[in-house]
Amino acid sequence: MTNISSKAINDADYMMAYKQLTKLLSGLHDKNAHFLIEELLTETERIMLVKRFAAIFMFQQNYTPYRVSRTIDISESTAQRLHQGFLLGVYDNLLRCIKKNEKSEFVALLEDFMLSRASITARSRLVKRTTDRS
Repeated sequence: MTNISSKAINDADYMMAYKQLTKLLSGLHDKNAHFLIEELLTETERIMLVKRFAAIFMFQQNYTPYRVSRTIDISESTAQRLHQGFLLGVYDNLLRCIKKNEKSEFVALLEDFMLSRASITARSRLVKRTTDRS
């Protein structure tokens, strides 16, 4: 769980800083975004982000919260919370802004990951896919 300082921050200052950060992020290109993620976030935060993305994409593919929690190793309560947000449309903007082919590629990677636990063929596809990206 991420910890936030107990020191209060002025809401107006926070909102101004937040708007500047989102503006900065929206202007990043592929290469620069990688550096921002690698250098700004800890390994734990990167893992948490990937798992949240994975869960949201899996819900879009009609996976159950139980299956999501088991596949990407998150608690059932976290999967339920993310699923509830998905059902309420909390992630609709996120899902709309990602290109269909990128979504399909990510979902295919997740499916290979899920199947790799039981299938040698899927495991080899997953290994090939991850080594091709390196």
